[in-house]
Amino acid sequence: MLEEVLLEPSRSLKLSLTEWDQLIASARSAQLLARLAWLMRTHELGPALPEVISDFLLAHEALADAQHEAVHLEAHEVLRAVAKTDCPVVFLKGSAYVLSGQPVRHGRLLGDIDIMVPRKHIADVELMLKLGGWSNAHHSQYDQRYYRQWMHELPAMIHRTRGVVLDVHHTILPPTSRSQLNAGKLFSHARPLEGLSNAFVLSEADSLIHCATHLFHEGEFEKGLRDLHDFHLLLETAIETGLDESGLAERARELDLAWPLYLALRYNQRVFGTSVATRALELLRKNCAPSQARLRLLDSLYERALRAHHPRAQNTNSGFALWLLFVRSHWLRMPPHLLTYHLSRKAIMRMMGNSSEGHG
Repeated sequence: MLEEVLLEPSRSLKLSLTEWDQLIASARSAQLLARLAWLMRTHELGPALPEVISDFLLAHEALADAQHEAVHLEAHEVLRAVAKTDCPVVFLKGSAYVLSGQPVRHGRLLGDIDIMVPRKHIADVELMLKLGGWSNAHHSQYDQRYYRQWMHELPAMIHRTRGVVLDVHHTILPPTSRSQLNAGKLFSHARPLEGLSNAFVLSEADSLIHCATHLFHEGEFEKGLRDLHDFHLLLETAIETGLDESGLAERARELDLAWPLYLALRYNQRVFGTSVATRALELLRKNCAPSQARLRLLDSLYERALRAHHPRAQNTNSGFALWLLFVRSHWLRMPPHLLTYHLSRKAIMRMMGNSSEGHG
């Protein structure tokens, strides 16, 4: 039901209060309540809704608006802290949507701020951030090694007084992953942010590819439907501004990220029932050459995972599907020997009751 209302908000006018209860529970679990509120308001449906529902949704949209104001202020603080490094800072994901004013920002709740800087500057950036009041959130030796040696980001940083969480990346995939991504190509196409010095966001095509890559490599499916709806809105905006579908497919191939973009386009169509970017989808299908058996298996898993993670929206096989996709995400991120070591250690630590390590 949530997917249908996101695509066609007027469907909500036919819902009973019991159905609204189910819709709100699903939207809350998918972190899409504020997005739902924005859609209701922009389609001028508020006066036709029960007053208690209308007021509830407005409160959540106000929360998203407050977060967006905070991101603008925090971006200035981050840039001020790292100004002496004179390196480009590329904002990613939710903070990029807000700072660049893209339509996908509407109703987008934010958990943290993600930035990307060239790897050669990352030590200087970390030092400047620490002098500016940020500190690492993970302290164990294994956590530090995990992030600094194998991952594409520093251990998460948190500001000592404002409590803002900052993820500092040097690329968008772990260096140990199966994709051979050249991060320099992302920086070379980045777009400057108006009014902010040395600040950028990814190009329109790279933003779509990154959204797809994050969704299908990270295995964080508790927010999977939210991320797929982000991709849906990014794609909708790109098509309205004249998306070059052949160019998008070629860019994904150039970045060695054709497969995640193919999956994002495929499940955008299957989950939201829209037939868009069919040219790009067909070009990527030829490039990836997936077998029918593999696609049937992935459809079975992803169409369970890309639902709201609420008991009413799940079925008996959802848990097993999510576990398989969790294993798949690690398989994509690490070679077998490293994956075996990491998952074995993680299992042993859990058996010993130590859950303090916060990494994947």
